[in-house]
Amino acid sequence: MDDVAALFGAASARHAGRGDPRLRATALAAACRDVLAADGATISVTSDGRWRLPIGASDAAAAAAERWQFTVGQGPGFRAWAEGGVVVAGEASLRRAWPVLHDQLHRRTPFRSTVSLPLRPGPGPVGVFDLHFHRAEPVAPATASFDPVRAQLVASLIDTDLFGPGAPGPAPAGRGPGAPAWLDAPTARHRQRVWMVISMSRQVLGLTDADALALLRARAYSRDRTLEELADDVVEGRTPVRALHHSAED
Repeated sequence: MDDVAALFGAASARHAGRGDPRLRATALAAACRDVLAADGATISVTSDGRWRLPIGASDAAAAAAERWQFTVGQGPGFRAWAEGGVVVAGEASLRRAWPVLHDQLHRRTPFRSTVSLPLRPGPGPVGVFDLHFHRAEPVAPATASFDPVRAQLVASLIDTDLFGPGAPGPAPAGRGPGAPAWLDAPTARHRQRVWMVISMSRQVLGLTDADALALLRARAYSRDRTLEELADDVVEGRTPVRALHHSAED
């Protein structure tokens, strides 16, 4: 499998562009897409099952797929993190296990199937990377097919690159001293607005973080919007925080 490491290294270097360290995970996500015969890829970190921070996406469609999975609050990426193993979800599996996510992916993205793998530099997963495919089944003998062995090797290469010896661990709730630059990626900064609204909901509505996140998801689902879109409305003053609670009671 030395060829996989070489191909992945060359692909990530090719996508590195100007070498902005904030976009390191974006380059890695694009390399994942290229080397693993996927149509899109995203990399996220988390401190527990609820707090996903997207740090890299191969393209806009893949970033949208991650946002909808986070908005729904369940899906292959959540399961891969919880179970610590590879989750292969063809279109039929997505429809059966996560019908709301399947509907959003079908309406909002070109993707029809997903494979998720945990990232685990320590004793437990600290994130996931999701691979998205236009075809209904990731493993399709007549095409350039997804190879789980290659994917797990790529996962280890991501681990080494982002969380190698001496590298600081992820801090999804916000950056701190010595935090890696990729925590300040554009996708991550946008997700931070959700944490801002959760904090506002805690202060104004007296909710716990978990209850505030559940409330935001209910509001976003009822409006057919992502959590980031809803957070933008609140932060920019278009939707008062108190209105979130009132809408949930209607």
